[in-house]
Amino acid sequence: MAPTSAPLKPTVHKSFDVEKDLVDMKGKVVIVTGGNAGIGLETVKQLLRAKTRKIYLAARNETRANEAIKALAVEGLIVPGEAEVFWHKLDLSDPKEAKASAEEFIQKETRLDVLINNAADMYSLDIGKYGVSTLHLVNHISPYVFTKTLLPLLKKTAQEPDSDVRIVNLTSMAYSQVPTPVSYKTVEDFNVKYSYRPFAGLLRYANSKLAMMLWSRHLQSQLVASESLGNGITVLIVHPGVVTSFRVKTPFLEGPINALARVLLGMVEPNVGCLTSIFAAASKQVRDERERYQADGGVYMQDAPVPGTVKKMTATATDDQLKEDLIATTEQFLKDIGL
Repeated sequence: MAPTSAPLKPTVHKSFDVEKDLVDMKGKVVIVTGGNAGIGLETVKQLLRAKTRKIYLAARNETRANEAIKALAVEGLIVPGEAEVFWHKLDLSDPKEAKASAEEFIQKETRLDVLINNAADMYSLDIGKYGVSTLHLVNHISPYVFTKTLLPLLKKTAQEPDSDVRIVNLTSMAYSQVPTPVSYKTVEDFNVKYSYRPFAGLLRYANSKLAMMLWSRHLQSQLVASESLGNGITVLIVHPGVVTSFRVKTPFLEGPINALARVLLGMVEPNVGCLTSIFAAASKQVRDERERYQADGGVYMQDAPVPGTVKKMTATATDDQLKEDLIATTEQFLKDIGL
């Protein structure tokens, strides 16, 4: 049955209890990119408490990943044979490395129930490999490639009885601040600098997260149109909240007014910020109302007033022509570099 277009209520739940409101995660396999710190690590912790069978902490730095895994073991969250965490190498600064990482994963696992694209770069100002900004490589292009390469395994899992396969893409509410008009007609549009604007670095980051939102909507629409996918695959776009770890490398939040700024921004600790990611990845509500969450290119959710609150997207984020331009430019870029 095709998803209906009935609009989701802004808030269809009054609270979210991670001990009571999650689906059974036993036997499930999950990937969390950037799961070695911040929101990613807290997401891994909650999934372990839910007894997720295998969690792959996908990150570039093996040492930091293993340190995180050791800390999880010390907390008593890892249970051999029941709830385990493994490092999986993933370098999002190069789309070719992202593809190789996904191909390696497919070789060692026979299922993938949840993919959480959590890793992000907020601060790079440089033009990375292939003449594209590192921000867009890490925040849009490489997750695009990583997910696309994993789709056959996700689809295979979705065909199993009682499947509940999800892709959770973390974005930022900052996307709404991207100056308009926005263009993704050429690769050069990925390198926009906003040098004439205050907080240009934040706007560049927001631009890359807008791209992730547009791609997420494209992906959900594609998957809904696919046949023989069983219960289908649900793509969820998540703003986890402005977490305290956000300010570590964000100078404008340090200084005399930093405390006031954090209050005004509603900053939360990572263990709170992860809750919307967990809601998207494992809540019973998403499973029970799957068709509504998949309708019209999927939904965008924030952390307030409660985790998983569905919010209306801006006209830019729902611009179908902009979405098509983005996908065409991304695909042409990948073709040009041999992917």
